[in-house]
Amino acid sequence: MSKLEIKTICLTSLFNIASTLVSSFVSVYLFVYADSLVIMALYTIIRISMFPPFFMIGSKIAKKVPFTITFSIGLCLITCSLVYALTATHLFEINKYYVLIAALITGIGEGFYYFSSNTCIQIVSSAETRARFFSYFGTFGNISNFIAPFIATFIINSAHDDMLGYRRILYLTVCIFIAVVCLAITLHKKSDDKDVKLIECFKLDDEKWRGHQIGVFFYGLHNSLSLILINLIVFKAAGTGGTYSKLQTFFALFTALSYFCVTRKLDRKNINKIFNVGVFLKSSATIVLVLSNNMYGAIYYGIVNALAQAFYDNSYNYLSACAIGRFPDEMTARVVARETVLSISRCIGMGFIILCSKIMSEDVYLKVAVITLSLAPIFVNRVLLKYK
Repeated sequence: MSKLEIKTICLTSLFNIASTLVSSFVSVYLFVYADSLVIMALYTIIRISMFPPFFMIGSKIAKKVPFTITFSIGLCLITCSLVYALTATHLFEINKYYVLIAALITGIGEGFYYFSSNTCIQIVSSAETRARFFSYFGTFGNISNFIAPFIATFIINSAHDDMLGYRRILYLTVCIFIAVVCLAITLHKKSDDKDVKLIECFKLDDEKWRGHQIGVFFYGLHNSLSLILINLIVFKAAGTGGTYSKLQTFFALFTALSYFCVTRKLDRKNINKIFNVGVFLKSSATIVLVLSNNMYGAIYYGIVNALAQAFYDNSYNYLSACAIGRFPDEMTARVVARETVLSISRCIGMGFIILCSKIMSEDVYLKVAVITLSLAPIFVNRVLLKYK
């Protein structure tokens, strides 16, 4: 791999550590004050819905300045949302819908950050190294997810009270964000797109691009499960927060090992076999979890989903990067078009979950929502392989 690819992997891995550290207290904090699946679903929908407009704004900025600027804007806004979450608890007690302000700020910040990182990933990876790049990208990303919970636990346990521990995590997160920005400066990359209208990239005249966007849509539908529902089901099955944390740590390590094992297997020749295995694992993991709804189901889900990420998500990322790679003069715009469709489909999936929760009992809606959305990977597989 090139130096740019290695730097990009290091950059995203550092961000993964910071974001995992943050989730160790923000998710708990906000859920305690919201005390509602619907509000937390709205939180996620608002956060995700901010991605498309600020991907577009980021693409305009990146034509004039390096991606370092959009990286910095995103990380500053994410930091502001963390400060708000820690200092506005009195507002949450007055009205729990103030939680949604954090969603707005976080979504804008993540819109700028993910635009920058996703576009850099597309630009720095070449056709020759793309398969190995995404495998190492996933491996180190999940190693980061494995390390972060240990750091968070040590910081909180060493503090006099939880609030002091959360503040220390915030300070560490800001330091990591500064390191990410410093590393981003060395990339010296900005958008190389020619003067192409963004709206042109949303058109589906090209058959292969149309197939890619349809596949992305179904990928987002399934992804909505992990955004608001699956972790809640695993948490309930685990019984306690300590057990849940240990399971998540074990699953992250297993996922990293899975990515490492698949690293040398993924290429265009055997992508069909790898993707097919991944689809079966991905769909069965969530279906078994919701039908069993116990510790055994949670363990099955964690192990099988860890394998699925290496086979399914790796294949999706590779095929998506290849599809965008067909348009070397429009890469930034094509990334924005892909992420817009992905965000819309995620919001539709979460809306479907909320709708099911409103019209069905808890036991029924969980099964209906999870099983229905768990079938989406089949369509992702069929469409992306057909038009690869």
